[in-house]
Amino acid sequence: MSQVTIHASTPLDAWQQGAVRLLSSQGELFNLLTIVCDPCAPSHDALLKHSPHHVRLDADNATDVSNTIFPQSVFERSGTREELYSRYLSIHDRARRMRPGKQAWGTYFERLLRFPESNVNQLERAISKLNSWPQRNTTGLVFHLSAPTVDAPRTRGGPCWHFGEILWHGDETLDLVVVYRNHDYFNKVLGNFVGLGRLLSFVCSATGKRTGKLVCHSVHAYHDSTKTQLQQLIK
Repeated sequence: MSQVTIHASTPLDAWQQGAVRLLSSQGELFNLLTIVCDPCAPSHDALLKHSPHHVRLDADNATDVSNTIFPQSVFERSGTREELYSRYLSIHDRARRMRPGKQAWGTYFERLLRFPESNVNQLERAISKLNSWPQRNTTGLVFHLSAPTVDAPRTRGGPCWHFGEILWHGDETLDLVVVYRNHDYFNKVLGNFVGLGRLLSFVCSATGKRTGKLVCHSVHAYHDSTKTQLQQLIK
């Protein structure tokens, strides 16, 4: 199947362009490649205005979706990276104890901080390498969000973000490249793009680098809604 490529300025623009393409493609696309030039653009208002639960009561809250990738409010209350990691994991574990079985696979940010079985903090490891390598290196800074030893095959459901990689360019900019196996343009994508941009901003701030692009490969893009609901959401 042919690849579709979208070039956009901000997370909001990227999501809206992709949604429009889906609406003209019977609600489904394969190998949708989205390049966001300014993924760290302020997006708080967009999350509030275009949250799916405004359109359908049982739909997701866009801010909650974004927080699964980067918990912005916890970050703003934390003075150091170590405090952010500790505080987030404490909140996450408490919520899991209160709601056993809810999102049993966890969240993406948890998997960045302590991947199941290995407990490796992939995020801090990447930051450490960016701060210690003597020269620019374009390989090796990889995040894994899924593994066959802990995630059974499923048609839909998390984790849908499977892979991420930091690209370190000669001009000291960092790009974030991600691969999603399934990508729901009604419930998830706007929150995903905003969260990924905030994650990239966090890494750049911690390493003294400049923010580059977000490149997202949505292997299967779709929308879990009616056509009218998605049209209403993107207005």
